[in-house]
Amino acid sequence: MKKIKAISLIVFIATFVLILTGCSSSKNDAKKSIHVTSSVNFYGEVAKNVLGKYGKVTSIINNPNIDPHDFNPASSDAKNVYQANLVIYNGLGYDSWAQKLLSSNKNVDSINVGSLMGKKTGDNPHIWYNVATMEKLANELAAKFAKLQPSHKKDFENNSKAYIAKLKVLNTQLADIKKNKINKPVAVSEPVFDYSLTNMGYTVADKSFEEATEKDNDPSPKSIREIQNDIKDHKLAFFVYNKQVNSKTVTNLVKLAKQNNVPVVSVTETRPSDEPTYISWMQNQYKEIQAIQNK
Repeated sequence: MKKIKAISLIVFIATFVLILTGCSSSKNDAKKSIHVTSSVNFYGEVAKNVLGKYGKVTSIINNPNIDPHDFNPASSDAKNVYQANLVIYNGLGYDSWAQKLLSSNKNVDSINVGSLMGKKTGDNPHIWYNVATMEKLANELAAKFAKLQPSHKKDFENNSKAYIAKLKVLNTQLADIKKNKINKPVAVSEPVFDYSLTNMGYTVADKSFEEATEKDNDPSPKSIREIQNDIKDHKLAFFVYNKQVNSKTVTNLVKLAKQNNVPVVSVTETRPSDEPTYISWMQNQYKEIQAIQNK
């Protein structure tokens, strides 16, 4: 299936390159207005805050029901990448379609957020769950925008500082959770929330389960049994699962946790439609853990 998707994407890109041949005049003039294209909306949000009134930001994936791993871009998405002055994508194999679109146009500047954070292929790609990622991205965007519009450098720097200041509420929450953490490990269905858990001071009891699900493999009977036993023996502080993914195995583990009074924390890989910002999205997930710790 992955091979078929890869082939279809290559064919799509090749066709699109032919369509755009000779259309360089449609390239946006950054001196008048900076155009940014982001693969996902939570990075697009950072760009909007830093860019301010000096351009526009388009996020290709805005629908929380779309899996960025398996996304196939439309011609309009490719056009947005082609016409952008700057493209932001996660990297680390998470949104490889964006990187492939970029490869067809070497003249577009880009930010690979994974590389920005010093990560490499094979590392956990869910780096937006580390607040430091958003802080570093804001500063990088300010520097990139300043090169495109030098006369507004101070504005971009101030916008970046203002956005980073907004993120402090998350760091305060994380510090509170870490201070009051339960002295037990946690179990997770997949590594979506792991960067946050690390910042909270929690460790994952059995990584083999999450590693299997992240690679679209079935967890081994042994790893399933270990989590089941940890739940029954109350060895876990709580169980974290991604509620945007349907899995009979995970559903059964959630049910088992509730039956044994082990707290369950539901998280999402992409920002839900009822969460207006990245900050509110993170806050509400952190609050689930604060509520568990305050019982």
